[in-house]
Amino acid sequence: MKKSKLIRMQDVVMGGITVSSLFLLLNVSGVYATGATDEVTVTIPESCSLTSTVTTAHTATVENGVYNDAIGETSISAFCNDSEGFSVYAVGYTNDEYGNNTMKPSTIATSNAITTGLATSGTTSNWAMKLTSASENFTLTNDFGSFHVVPDTYLKVATYPSNTTSVSGVQVKSTYAVYASQTQPADSYTGKVKYTIVHPANATTPTKSIEDVKYMQDFKTMSATDRNTIIATMQDSTVYTLIDNRDNKSYQIAKLKDGNVWMAENLDLGRTELTTDLTSANTNLSTTVTASTFNGWKKTTGSQTYDAGEYISVSGTDSTSGTAYGTLYNYYAASAGTISGSSNSNDAQYDICPAGWRLPTGSSSGEFQALYNQYNSDILMSAPITENGAAFARTGLFIGAPASQGAGGYYWSSTRNIDTYMYYLYFDGLGVTTTSSYGRSRGIAIRCVLNTPKTISDLTYMQDFKDLSTNDKTTVLASMEDNTTYNLVDNRDNKTYAVAKLKDGKIWMAENLDLGRTELTTDLTSANTNLSTTVTASTFNGWKKTTGSATFGAGEYISVSGTDSTSGTAYGTLYNYYAASAGTISGETNSSNAGYDICPAGWRLPTGGSSGEFNALYSQYNSNALMRASIENSGAAFALAGSFVDAAPVYQGSFGYYWSSTRYNDTLMYLLGLNTSSVYPANSYYRSNGSAIRCVAK
Repeated sequence: MKKSKLIRMQDVVMGGITVSSLFLLLNVSGVYATGATDEVTVTIPESCSLTSTVTTAHTATVENGVYNDAIGETSISAFCNDSEGFSVYAVGYTNDEYGNNTMKPSTIATSNAITTGLATSGTTSNWAMKLTSASENFTLTNDFGSFHVVPDTYLKVATYPSNTTSVSGVQVKSTYAVYASQTQPADSYTGKVKYTIVHPANATTPTKSIEDVKYMQDFKTMSATDRNTIIATMQDSTVYTLIDNRDNKSYQIAKLKDGNVWMAENLDLGRTELTTDLTSANTNLSTTVTASTFNGWKKTTGSQTYDAGEYISVSGTDSTSGTAYGTLYNYYAASAGTISGSSNSNDAQYDICPAGWRLPTGSSSGEFQALYNQYNSDILMSAPITENGAAFARTGLFIGAPASQGAGGYYWSSTRNIDTYMYYLYFDGLGVTTTSSYGRSRGIAIRCVLNTPKTISDLTYMQDFKDLSTNDKTTVLASMEDNTTYNLVDNRDNKTYAVAKLKDGKIWMAENLDLGRTELTTDLTSANTNLSTTVTASTFNGWKKTTGSATFGAGEYISVSGTDSTSGTAYGTLYNYYAASAGTISGETNSSNAGYDICPAGWRLPTGGSSGEFNALYSQYNSNALMRASIENSGAAFALAGSFVDAAPVYQGSFGYYWSSTRYNDTLMYLLGLNTSSVYPANSYYRSNGSAIRCVAK
């Protein structure tokens, strides 16, 4: 007779799942029965998130001349199960055409926006942010425990270290300060700060993405760095939606196969009556077209005119691309009246595209042709974006009444052919052409392309050079005229500098660096300065002196009054080499060239010595008079800014000294020297002394 045996299976935990006790009654005859094993694996992904709870609203009434440093409080709580910890980053933004970290006025002129800064008195209104740590082990970074300027690129504000358990509910708290100067106009002002959690704690700094953009016009004041970063985040065959802030209409946009960002549907400005004027802030214009003027161009039939604006909104949707026909414009309307009359010898520089966008170029060498080269098919040109197409619609045209809707697509370019004709893109079921032109009196569609730097005029900031592609740098350089200066803004202190293409074929600052003359409120980071790390504004401000002390181990700079009588440029500021290199070259013993410096991001100190850029530049001018002459007089505009050693500045108007990045020996660096009669392009100078800086674009 077989005996029964009772077996108790023990509780086990497999991948976080508990298998309960199980009792089996088996018939055995001295031998255990064979069994089967199930293995269960559960993966718990790393996950981190932020939530916010407003304790007191960030609203306040601030009187003129008053500083308020307690404008609301929000608790920002973190959950994170990453054992390697996490960081929190912040960036200021307003998602409109007024800039990234200003407080936008609701009704008054945009020039009255409140900029970020630390002023508590004086003539400039400012706003700032501050965090307090409310949880153990949550560490604030970059001095955000005190009031700090609102960053215009992502900056780390807090970190949480490696941990062995999930973190839930740890907090930092945010508050804000505003100083309203006596001259700040009355209005309601709004600013925003976005917080982002990044894990692990040592992860790279986050960058802006297309999700950070709300309006078509946001691209206008964006730096080239941010614009290129955002374009890089856009996926192929994907549409994104942005708003045109002139009429609040939403448009799909996409990065097409040519690498440019295009509207993925036709411009429809004017379908609803405008209440907002077309200005340089919201439209690709340099002047203003009033809303009433633009509304007056709307017609039901066209009259073939070169001298007045006409546009007709067309009903219907293209069956292939799935996009609406939109609105058709004669060229007077398309160019906002800047191209008019039956005789025209110019391409269109301005148009009714949103600010930051423009009409594409035409003809066999234009952007329409380059785009078609990537698709090489009328089917793909009209296929939806999600089906790897370009989504152009067969919108038709108007000569009298609208016609040919659903049959052919016509799209204006900015490129002139002859007096009355502009190039356009045309396609139908038989093919695509980009080399035909059309009479400007007729009405056709518009697809705008995002403006990327093509000329020096497309740049606003010195720092825009940082992430320009090689091709864009080439075209920007080619756009610059000889003996001509162009103005760019240093976004660290909003000082404007003249820049020029000099005879060596490189782009140089045409006046001396003057960083530090006004107290900085913005840290020097890799985003705005030729650095790999950060020098806080307070650290840099601490280097400012009234007299030099001939030191190798600390930063010193002195701002000098006066203007050079020959070049016409100001003397600027003199820096010892510790300050010039932002502290990266220090001490009396140095065996390296300077890899980093206080030039704006995208710029750097020139190389020195007999094979350096200073010597190469001088060889192109070969004259003391030309090295000192103004740019307009075919010179290089170097000023005799003098120096400092261990006393007040000296030699202003007599000598000029300009730091290079090149080491001479342990204590000396090469520089450019000049006086009233001679030039020394491969001279050297003690790093403890103060010299001027002229940066060259990378």
